Amino acid sequence: MWRERRKRRRCGHPPPSSGGPGIGDLAIAPAIPCTPEGIGSTALTTDDPPEKNFKATILEVSTGTIPDAPVTSEYCLVKVKVDPAINIWVTMPSDGTWNGRFRSEGGGGYAGQVAVATDSVKQGFVGVQTDTGHPSSAGGSFGMLEPGVPNTQLQEDFAHRSEHLMAVIGKQLVKAYYGQDPVRSYWFGCSTGGRQGLMMAQRYPDDYDAILAGAPAIHWDRFQAYQIWPQVVMHNDLGAPIPTAKLDLATARAVESCDAADGVVDKVIDDPRKCTYDPALDNTITRPDCTDNSCLTPAEAVAIKKIWDGARNIEGELLWPGLERGTPLGALAGATPFSIAVEQPKYWVYLDPDWDWKTLTYANYGQFFTDTVNAVGPVIATDNPDLSAFKSRGGKLIMYHGWADTLIMPQGTIRYYDNVRKTMGEGVDDFAVLYMVPGMGHCSGGDGPNQFGQRASGSVPQDAKHDIFRALMDWSEKDQKPAEIIATKFVGNVVANGIERTRPLCQYPAVARYVGTGSTDDAANFRCVVED
Repeated sequence: MWRERRKRRRCGHPPPSSGGPGIGDLAIAPAIPCTPEGIGSTALTTDDPPEKNFKATILEVSTGTIPDAPVTSEYCLVKVKVDPAINIWVTMPSDGTWNGRFRSEGGGGYAGQVAVATDSVKQGFVGVQTDTGHPSSAGGSFGMLEPGVPNTQLQEDFAHRSEHLMAVIGKQLVKAYYGQDPVRSYWFGCSTGGRQGLMMAQRYPDDYDAILAGAPAIHWDRFQAYQIWPQVVMHNDLGAPIPTAKLDLATARAVESCDAADGVVDKVIDDPRKCTYDPALDNTITRPDCTDNSCLTPAEAVAIKKIWDGARNIEGELLWPGLERGTPLGALAGATPFSIAVEQPKYWVYLDPDWDWKTLTYANYGQFFTDTVNAVGPVIATDNPDLSAFKSRGGKLIMYHGWADTLIMPQGTIRYYDNVRKTMGEGVDDFAVLYMVPGMGHCSGGDGPNQFGQRASGSVPQDAKHDIFRALMDWSEKDQKPAEIIATKFVGNVVANGIERTRPLCQYPAVARYVGTGSTDDAANFRCVVED
């Protein structure tokens, strides 16, 4: 039956060459069955050095169904293990609706999890995920073999090898299952997934035709060193964390102070770099006699400003930009430190599980930052600005980052993009663009318009103007360069509640500006402009 379906689906419609006409109309059925004897008998190989003797083994083959999927519902799942411990799951449409495309999905944090690539498969893609070579229960401890000894193999697997193998192994299974190679290969990820995508562009430029990298966790060494900075400030200045209500008070006052600078009052700071609000100078909330959560003490106000102003050494030199004004501070300045901010020094920098973050002071923080850069940077910094090989092979890259990101400093992404432009000269935006998203949190959420297709929902995204991934596809497949993307803010960030506001996302360095007439909640009344 599967052979009859394949013949019926493909009769008179041979697969086009990469980028050829008709690519969007593909509906391809399997060439072999989804069984251990069929796809499960595929001999897989890695491109690891022969002396490593690493093997790729198919552990399991199974079938499944995705409820209420808009394009495809039936899939074939192949679970693969690559030595020493990388798990890769390849999920392939099995009901004759494969769109000819391959899409790897990135992870988050220290990864460690793998699942059916539902978001990709229900839209017709082959979807691939990996646990990057360790279980989630390990946290960051997999980076250390034993006290004083780094686990260099697992660090490498997490940093880049597992993501490369997603392409190597995944494409072998695609060729075996459908009898042809994918016509396009994409990377799709945010946070750690964004870093992984950029690592592919930098280190393995032939693996993916186009990459969507959201809130990329590049400068992994530097921004994670900053992640402990809010705790260092509060511990050294106050001896205890600042209550959440007080943090929220300072954030709200910063927004009130700087909201209107872009000509529109919408509870969002359009470009926080232009906001210089100082709570220590705001006597409406900062008072020497403050005794409750409705105000700040002068010491608390100074500490919050230090958090905003970025990590610094004892000489006051900026080491890494901070969380932006208007961004909720609780994730990094909460009652306890962010877990990764502690695990990285323990298991990647000092290789000491008993290392105590409370030993950090203003006097030794600069050395801590340097130690982190030296130990972690060479493995996983992912900040190489030379993307010439990726550009030469016709690759396309779209990055985006929320200005109100609670975990990864958005100015780090701007620094990287500016460095790419400086390194590669004119024409960078012919293959790589960046969208900064006012008011968006970490990958999604926040007070600004934050939905633009980067998170697949239960329906097929409508078009390239409203879906950033569709814009990437059109750029790669049709050579249609992306323009502004329309972002939507739903009431309470819940789709079912209806639309509260739309706003265009502009390619950096352009920003959206109100034209002066019409509703300020309608994207049609804004234009993208480059300001001095």
